[in-house]
Amino acid sequence: MQQALAGLFQQIRASNYDVLSIDLKKNGSLISSLQNELQRFDNRELDKLVESQNFHNGKWTRFNIMILSFLKFSRDVDPWSTWENVDIIFNFYSDLNNCLLNDSYPIDKLIEVFLSITEFIIPFATTLDENYVLLGTRQYQFLSHTSSIISKLFNSIKPHSEANTNGNVLQGKQAILLYLVNKLNNIYFKIDSPQLCSNIFKNFKPKSSIENFSEYPLTQRIEYRYLLGKYYLTNARITNSFVQLNSAFDLLCSAYNLLGYNVHPSIKKNALKILRYLIPAGLIMGKLPNFKLIEALDLQLASSYIKLAHYIREGNIKGLNLWLQHNERDLSHRYLLIIFLEKLPMIAYRYLVRKTIMEWSISQNLNRLPFDVLERMMKLSIGDDSDRPDLNKISIYNGIHNYKNVENVLVTLINLGYLRGNCYPLLKVCVFQKTQNINDVLPPIDERILAMFPLNSEDAWLDN
Repeated sequence: MQQALAGLFQQIRASNYDVLSIDLKKNGSLISSLQNELQRFDNRELDKLVESQNFHNGKWTRFNIMILSFLKFSRDVDPWSTWENVDIIFNFYSDLNNCLLNDSYPIDKLIEVFLSITEFIIPFATTLDENYVLLGTRQYQFLSHTSSIISKLFNSIKPHSEANTNGNVLQGKQAILLYLVNKLNNIYFKIDSPQLCSNIFKNFKPKSSIENFSEYPLTQRIEYRYLLGKYYLTNARITNSFVQLNSAFDLLCSAYNLLGYNVHPSIKKNALKILRYLIPAGLIMGKLPNFKLIEALDLQLASSYIKLAHYIREGNIKGLNLWLQHNERDLSHRYLLIIFLEKLPMIAYRYLVRKTIMEWSISQNLNRLPFDVLERMMKLSIGDDSDRPDLNKISIYNGIHNYKNVENVLVTLINLGYLRGNCYPLLKVCVFQKTQNINDVLPPIDERILAMFPLNSEDAWLDN
């Protein structure tokens, strides 16, 4: 037997599985040597060669299949063509994954190889999918295939019936459970299928062998809360979204000084990743972020959301719609456009009604708001573009906003709990409690949202 092949088998017997890396940047020298030695072997001869090594006394068939798959990769890999290597790369990854499905075999050291190759496979699949038109493949074909492989491993994980025997250190697949959860959910967002996250989130805790979420690595906990908050936001579960995203950001801030001079670029990147969803969730909850902190991280992001917050708090529907239209592409990409279109206008109307009641009703010690007074304010807020033919085309931004819809706006605010009062259409007036405290008439938004949409009790363990 030739030198490289003999050395490979020796390392495998010693459970030094790092030699099974298919990343040419890390393992190219060995793979090149193996390729020279394996050219004279066809598939049948390779199969016999692996069988002759009697790995694990020949009892672990999937292990032999995985080793055979690695040898085929080493023999056939083309270092100059990514596309030509697709089949052999994914075949090996799938065969390696299959080795990990049965806990009765010694899989712990193979898990490290799986993690390393997963970090190679996902960017590889992403690159292929980015060129799907050129390659003639389906959109997200390779990331979808990658997720199907990883999900098999996730589904194979079962909680241990008793505590592990090595202190508080998680063993085997339990040690990578949260890693797999985060990888799958990230892929599902990448392939525009966030609804698939539901099953992963639902089954994470039942599969976990630990009671306290805090025992998982900090970076993985931050990522999980970020993904969970992002998932909640896409499903309009605003309270849950804000809590998870805020917790993720607090964990990051407690571990790293985001305002320090030596903030690592990856930490700053993660902070901004969270903020791009935390800020929207907060605005829908009626909360303003610390814009000074955001300015220190990304001046453009801060400037953009300062404008949006100003339009909302001023009750400026026209400004709000112009902002949404200007940022439509980015909002759509982040699954935020629909939720903003659904939630933000009514919050802006609430602030407009609040301003009108304070300036017209409370200032005169009255407990009513005539429709015509609010109509004038709504006309200013929405704008009158009758003299602009180019703006008269019906769109998702202007189609439902009309200053004549005073009653509709007031009734909707009352139904949402944003306004405490009663409308009398025949009298064209809204009547509310006589008070000098505007919060008695328009309670804080976050209180109303929390009352209508309580937190998911199943997430309580994340605080342990």
